[in-house]
Amino acid sequence: MNEEILERAKKIKVILNDVDGIWTDGKLNFFVTPDGKIEEFKSFHALDGIAVMLLRLAGIKSGIITGRRHETTVSRARNLGMDFFYQGFLTKTQALEDILKREHISADEVAFIGDDLTDLPLLEKVGLAITVPNAVPAVREAAHYVTERHGGDGAYREAVDLILTAQGKMPALLSSVRDGWHLPPKKELEIITSQEGIS
Repeated sequence: MNEEILERAKKIKVILNDVDGIWTDGKLNFFVTPDGKIEEFKSFHALDGIAVMLLRLAGIKSGIITGRRHETTVSRARNLGMDFFYQGFLTKTQALEDILKREHISADEVAFIGDDLTDLPLLEKVGLAITVPNAVPAVREAAHYVTERHGGDGAYREAVDLILTAQGKMPALLSSVRDGWHLPPKKELEIITSQEGIS
């Protein structure tokens, strides 16, 4: 592992991510209900869900900044006990600035995982910029780390494991998991919605 990446990872206090192409494979799946209504569904990877739980155990906060608005993603984030949720944000740096103020931290203490051009300005600001192998070229060039796993196939978990390992927290987490999951209580998730994005 590149020493610069490890040094960046050691500083991280908040991990943020896009959804489509990171938590999912990027495909938009639609179906028609019996009454003729068009609905969308998303598929998430169980490895990524455990990753959020590991972050909670480690005391690292997590959140989503996405350009789309979708109830399935809200439900997933709420069930996992995430800390931040910003939807409909095509200009994602606005959400980042809000989180920095809320947490009294610097951008160097934030990791972001994204894959498309709407993620680029944010990736260029944070301390650890992470992407997936099939991200657009400009994003791959801006990223400090490109996962081996693809979006929707455990890429988020790979990024989280990298950060937890760099911070030396993995041995204690493994012991904690063996002793039984004693997660901190979930906080009420505030859903912050911008109208500039898409449904």
